[in-house]
Amino acid sequence: MSVDTIMYKKRLIVFFTFLFITTLLFSHQRAQVIEDFEQSSVILESYPGQDFDPNDWCIDSTNTHNNSQYSLKLFGNTWKVEQITPITLDSNSVWTVSALVETKGEIHGFGIMDSVNVLMYSLDGHEELNIEEFITVYQGAFPEQVWDTYYLPVTDDWFAWFEYYPTITALLFINDLDTDPDGVVYFDDILNVTEDLPAIPEVDIWSSRGREYMDSFGKRNLDVQFFSEVFDPDSDTLFYHWDFGDGNTSSVENPAHTYVIYDDHPYNVFLEVTDDTGMIGRANCQIVPDQGTSSFPITMNFIGDILLARGYENPGGIIQTYGVEAIFEPTLNLLGNAADVTIANLECPLTDQGTPHPTKPIYFRGDPDNVEGLSYAGIDIVTLANNHILDYGLIGLQQTQDVLAQEQILYSGAGANSYEAYTPILYTQNGVTFAFLASSDRTGQYNNYQPYLNAGYNKPGFAYMTPYYISQQIAEVEDVSDLQIIEMHAGSEYSLAPGSQYDKSEELNPYQDEGYNPKADVPHMWDRAIRQHAIDAGADLVICHHPHIIQGFEVYHNKLIAHSLGNFVFDLMYPETMPTMILNAKINENGFYEYRVKPAYIDDWIPQPATGEFGLHILDYLAYRSKELNTYIYVDRDSVYAKIILDTLNMNVNSQIFTDYITLQQTDDYSMSAPQKTTHYANISEMSSISPIGDWEYRLGKENVWFGNMEDEGCTMWDLIEPEEFYDNTVHYEGQRSLAHEWDSNNYYDLITNFEGRLKRYSDSTNYSLHGCIKTQNAGGVNIQVRYYETRWYSYLLGSDYVTTDIVGDTDWTYYYKVLNMPANTNYIDIYLKSEAPSSGTSYAWFDNVGIIEWNDWRSQDTNPYIESPNDWYYYQVRTDDAIGNATVKYIETAYGPLPQVGVSDPPEPQPIISSLFNYPNPIKGRTTISFSLNKIYDNIQLKIYNIRGQLVRLEELYSLKSGKNEYIWDLHDNDGKEVANGIYFYSISKGKEILTTQKCVILN
Repeated sequence: MSVDTIMYKKRLIVFFTFLFITTLLFSHQRAQVIEDFEQSSVILESYPGQDFDPNDWCIDSTNTHNNSQYSLKLFGNTWKVEQITPITLDSNSVWTVSALVETKGEIHGFGIMDSVNVLMYSLDGHEELNIEEFITVYQGAFPEQVWDTYYLPVTDDWFAWFEYYPTITALLFINDLDTDPDGVVYFDDILNVTEDLPAIPEVDIWSSRGREYMDSFGKRNLDVQFFSEVFDPDSDTLFYHWDFGDGNTSSVENPAHTYVIYDDHPYNVFLEVTDDTGMIGRANCQIVPDQGTSSFPITMNFIGDILLARGYENPGGIIQTYGVEAIFEPTLNLLGNAADVTIANLECPLTDQGTPHPTKPIYFRGDPDNVEGLSYAGIDIVTLANNHILDYGLIGLQQTQDVLAQEQILYSGAGANSYEAYTPILYTQNGVTFAFLASSDRTGQYNNYQPYLNAGYNKPGFAYMTPYYISQQIAEVEDVSDLQIIEMHAGSEYSLAPGSQYDKSEELNPYQDEGYNPKADVPHMWDRAIRQHAIDAGADLVICHHPHIIQGFEVYHNKLIAHSLGNFVFDLMYPETMPTMILNAKINENGFYEYRVKPAYIDDWIPQPATGEFGLHILDYLAYRSKELNTYIYVDRDSVYAKIILDTLNMNVNSQIFTDYITLQQTDDYSMSAPQKTTHYANISEMSSISPIGDWEYRLGKENVWFGNMEDEGCTMWDLIEPEEFYDNTVHYEGQRSLAHEWDSNNYYDLITNFEGRLKRYSDSTNYSLHGCIKTQNAGGVNIQVRYYETRWYSYLLGSDYVTTDIVGDTDWTYYYKVLNMPANTNYIDIYLKSEAPSSGTSYAWFDNVGIIEWNDWRSQDTNPYIESPNDWYYYQVRTDDAIGNATVKYIETAYGPLPQVGVSDPPEPQPIISSLFNYPNPIKGRTTISFSLNKIYDNIQLKIYNIRGQLVRLEELYSLKSGKNEYIWDLHDNDGKEVANGIYFYSISKGKEILTTQKCVILN
């Protein structure tokens, strides 16, 4: 879409918004009077339970609307009901009520009633209301002491609440003063203005295929003539916007267009007609280009919240020093350069106009020139439906829209009124039309930040997200678009997963962002429910913003819900908000068919690609969170990206068995291993066997410090201040580098390296281990310390633990670990790498693979060997109450999705993969069925059964096996045909001489 087209459409929107509002305010020639009090008398009844001052009202002649004779005045704590001639609401009824708040009280409201229900609107007032009782969109939006007219889409609102069209029998007038005695309000001119509303153009289009010919460049051309027919009873002037599906547009009524394309699918062509009241009608048709190579797939990138303001604009900050483009440069090849279309959430207005929101404690804006950063990043579309786009009012919003249009960046989700806010983006790429539908429920009402942020019929704001309006948005575009994409700004800030019943956020730095109270939609829907509702209503993809933290993915009815993409450009100081991602989607003739995730990290406020083990930590975390939502993710551990599996029925399940030979240490009660890192071919899925035979337990651990390997992988969370603390590429335990200290004996204080920000503790687990590798030379006292805090900022130190006693002198690389005694009220942790000055000379210390393992509870390997996967378990420990010095541990790791690629020069022979080995019944009486699964067909597979003394009692060569589940029935006889005795037996599946997995059974004949 050309910049001229975008600016032209923008000018139309601004002009027609003015006309729309002017039309609403001054043209009510056909309005139906419901009540104007011109009879000078009215019969009012008390509303049950609320009318405490039933006589504090009157018909007033001194303060009226539009010079009418009379108005209704309420001046006490009174709720009054007027019975009216019944009025049946049709499918699009809009009423107006005019009101003047002379003195602001608790609630000034208006309502309509039928014989069963009441629908109430709060027009003004101090009180924070329950949105399951009141529609609050206008509360505090208009000035007091002047007459204001409120447009109420009563049919839509009633149907959204009660799901039927009513016959209205009564009106309700509210002046609630339970604790505030001073409120006074006037009401006048309750009108049905439905017949005065602007009509939406009815549009029809068709085409005529013309000649095909070769042009002077040897390309085949196809001429097509397009025609339109528009019916619009209230407009003399119409404005046309044709999109031909090949990147070209036209603004004439019946254009001719020449296609110079070859493709293998029809191209969608659509027309938008805007009339002189700002109403938009749409229609579409298809043309079939000459057969050629497919232009599919179309690719899209989705990213999270973008804030180009506040800390980025500090004197000497990133934008001033390096330019706004520097923010996006590291990820440019993953973002705008890697997709046909890139979409983001613009979290701040780009404006130097307007005034701050009068009641919000947190508001911000960026310089309008910062829009150049979005353009540089290749961002094509932004959603404006969020809780900051109105931080500088309508003026700030409209300037933001202007600068976006100048950079040819499309936007939706907010506007001067609800019609503009709900107006979709229709975007065509390679003949496919996408509808982008944005909305939010973060209105500020739950914190009583008046005026609230959702748009009304004649009030600016964002498109309000409710189940009803999501369905309406989709229904409006489903006939003119191929795919519908819902973008929501919703959920609980700083939450790890979609939730419900969430309260205001925990302690936050006021500089950062607002906390929010529980959200309630009408009908009431929480995070997963309303997002699944969008899919049920016809959405093809749901993208969610607002929590600031990445959350898992959910595949629902084969369609994707991205519950939170987190931040992408944001100046928050919380480490948990810094992992981020780029979601890449591919589209063909069947719609969205593939999603990949590329990890990134907001390092010192600039997003960087997350590579290596650090990137894998992000992807494994997403895989774990997605599995909680019944969704599988395949992680490519070589290329460091993830693929979301849409069809679990046909996904590959690939497993590999691994063997560790480990040494045990004697504790008071157990023989216990050190923390063992899994091979991480994929995710651990089964602790299949531990030998020698014993009562073995194991536990699993996840790494809380994702950057502890000291590699250059996109994260610089270690706070290197002194020149004597640095990354050393010449000495390392694993990988390519370590973190080094070089400390002279002349120094009188310890050299300390710690985190730039404290890490949040999320789990209630009390089982943690500090661990890391250290090498020293002439050390004066080297150690790793963890410190515990209750709050994030400058709070009292609750306690600390060291990984070992201080290390002195020369030591080679040694792995240390320490079980932690974390205080119960620990919410945040920090790690200190410490070097004391030596007695003489220079001390050297190197640190690698430093972290904190969070353990789950111990479990029996015998009775509970299976592990939910995918997951983000990176470690395990084993223990037994027997006095054992060494053990052999076999465990299985499982990947979901495509097989890992292997080199063609020397492909390794795949190992036989055995999973789910068990027998039933167990204990055994009479006979038992031994069940196991193979990932493919193998030869030379054996079943061996041993008694408790380790003697082989039964050997079976297994033939005619199949990929998948296999079963063998054992009749409890040995190789000689004799029945075996009662007791404990072990059975294993072997290939040749290698035992793959073992289980235990008990015979009780």
